[in-house]
Amino acid sequence: MKDTKSGSAVGDGGTDADTSRRSDDVNLWDVVRVPFDAIRKGYRELRKVLFTASRPTGEYLVVDESIETIERHLGKQSYAPNWEFSYYERGEVLNLARVVYERAEAGGETRVWWQTHVRGWKNDAGQIELHGHWELEPTENGNLHIDGVGFSFERGMENLRSALDESDLEYESTTIELNSGRDHA
Repeated sequence: MKDTKSGSAVGDGGTDADTSRRSDDVNLWDVVRVPFDAIRKGYRELRKVLFTASRPTGEYLVVDESIETIERHLGKQSYAPNWEFSYYERGEVLNLARVVYERAEAGGETRVWWQTHVRGWKNDAGQIELHGHWELEPTENGNLHIDGVGFSFERGMENLRSALDESDLEYESTTIELNSGRDHA
């Protein structure tokens, strides 16, 4: 016996057509418009109040380009905005991460989801000071990520250098000492 709406045999386990919407189905998204942009913006502001840390001391790569140019070049290498899943470090104007699948030991077990996390601050000359680190990806490794398990400043800066070299963005290396005393992000 055929179901006249889906075209599949009744009781045969169905076909892809079974998952299509019928004309009389109501889709919540057609009725309720969730203001995702406003929610995201509000969350980012709330994050600044609840999850704030000082800017880290250490090596930075200084790029004399706009934030948009840096984001465009790194975005072509799969770096994406990472504001929602990281602490707000006072004054940062750029926050990107590149998530990769790599089997490596951390916290006594093999972990597979890692990220290079890049933050940027605009200096008085208008240049962007970039600071990167390597760490467990936070949505898959919550507490271990927060505890700094698998964290590597050196690997993160190496990955950032490689990304800037690949994109032909020129940079200078500098060390920035801050009163925070933090030596990583």
